[in-house]
Amino acid sequence: MIITADIGGSHMRVAVSDSPGSLEEPSICDTPAEFETAVTVFADKMREIAKGRPITGGAVGIAGLLSKNREVLLKSPHLRGWEGKNVAEAFSKATGVPVRFENDVALGALGEAVNGAGAGVSILSYIAVGTGVGGARVVDGKIDRSTFGFEMGHQRLGVGLNAPEWEELVSGSGLGEKYGKPSSEITDPAIWNECADNFAVGLYNAILHWSPERVVLGGALFNEGAIPLERVKTTLHSINNALPELPDIQLAKLGDRSGLYGAIILAKINA
Repeated sequence: MIITADIGGSHMRVAVSDSPGSLEEPSICDTPAEFETAVTVFADKMREIAKGRPITGGAVGIAGLLSKNREVLLKSPHLRGWEGKNVAEAFSKATGVPVRFENDVALGALGEAVNGAGAGVSILSYIAVGTGVGGARVVDGKIDRSTFGFEMGHQRLGVGLNAPEWEELVSGSGLGEKYGKPSSEITDPAIWNECADNFAVGLYNAILHWSPERVVLGGALFNEGAIPLERVKTTLHSINNALPELPDIQLAKLGDRSGLYGAIILAKINA
C-alpha cells in the first residue's frame, strides 16, 4: 500500500491507496506548526489508517518551495517552523518507508493529468487559486523538469519594483488584504469580474510560456466557483494577439483531492 498526503499551513490530509487510481477516505487533522510534532503526528496517522496493512512507500505534497532534490523545504509562508528542514529524511525515518516530497500544486497537476480533467492530454498546465496561486506543467504524464519548481503566482503583472505579483491580485489572501475581509465574504460581482480579468492576464502569460494543449484550473476559488470562468475565457480571448488558437480550458475534476491522486502516481513512479 502507498501512503499519500497533502500538507498545507492549516490542515494535513493523509490517505492510503492499494492500487493505481484508488484512494481511501482521507483523514484530516490540523497541521502542527512545530516540525518534530508534525512528523510524529504524520507517522501515527499513517499507522492508524493503514490498520495493520503493510505500507511500502509514500509521497507528500507540501505548500512551499523545495530544494533541487526535493528533500529540504526552503520556503513556506504558512509553515515557517518547517523551513530548512529535511522533510523527506525526517518523514521516511519516522514511518520506516521511503517518503518522497513534491510541491502540492505540482502533485495536483499530476493527479489531474493522469486521473482528472487532463487525462489523454500530452502537455497540460494546471493552475490552482486558493490562499495563493500555484501552477505546474505536466508532459506525457510526468511533472516537467525544473530546478526548484514552478512559481507562477509570483510573476509580476507590470513594470517596476512595486508592480504587483499575480497572486496579490487574484488569490484569497490578496483579496482579503485588499478588501479587509475573507474572500469567502466577498459577494460583489464587480470585484470578482475584476479578479477574473486580472487572472486572465497571468493565465495568458502562462500559456505563452508553457504552450499547453489544455489548461486545468483548480484550487478553492475555482472549485467553489468564486472566480467566473466564462469571464476569464472572454478576457483571455480579447487579449490574445500572439497565438492562432488558445488551449482548451477546463475546471479540475478531482477537486481538493487532485494532489492526493498525484502523490499516488509519484510514489508508484519512484517505488
